[in-house]
Amino acid sequence: MRFINDVIKKNNTPKDRVINRIVELEWDMFDKVSGYGGRAACQDEEWTFYVMRFSQFSAFSEAMLQSYTEDLLQARKEGRNVVTEKYGYMMEYTDPIYFDLQLKPVLPQISAAKGELVDKISNLLLSFEKVFNERYPALYGKSRPLQGTGTGNISFQTYTLGELKTYSQRTLELYYQQIAGINPADEKQNPSFVIHRVTTAFYGYASLEEAEAEIRNRQQ
Repeated sequence: MRFINDVIKKNNTPKDRVINRIVELEWDMFDKVSGYGGRAACQDEEWTFYVMRFSQFSAFSEAMLQSYTEDLLQARKEGRNVVTEKYGYMMEYTDPIYFDLQLKPVLPQISAAKGELVDKISNLLLSFEKVFNERYPALYGKSRPLQGTGTGNISFQTYTLGELKTYSQRTLELYYQQIAGINPADEKQNPSFVIHRVTTAFYGYASLEEAEAEIRNRQQ
């Protein structure tokens, strides 16, 4: 399924167009994911998918965006679906027995060097997300729980580990270089703030503060 509504896409800058290409490649893979119970309802939610993934990639450097585009194109050439792989890797934490018996033998193996880099990046991203949660708790309450291995609402940490394992070593190295020196308290550089700022803008908010205030008012 292709994106049927190009009106929703942002096309203001060259970076926007690179991100759009990535989201289109992922959407094609996401559309082909087959779950236990058949097609999931979220696979027909084009707007939500676009907003979430565009926001995610807005925090990437241009070099990293180019590298990840190459990852996706290579995976497609090899007949691999990285979205399916991401969900598979997440099951290492949500259903480790099933993962070891059924998924680990068929998923691309993670080298020790890559696994170490995944852990370093995920720990940094978790530290960024924790600061965002502390400053905007009402807004963060609309997101994934920070940590945990439950299968109902996949945690930020579990989702992040699963996704990072689908990136190439090259893309991971670029990611680590980009975020390793960032102070989590710096709202302009902290990628969690960047991502949530883009997301709330899609939903019509002028700022994170405005979104936080409105959610708090609804909860009263």
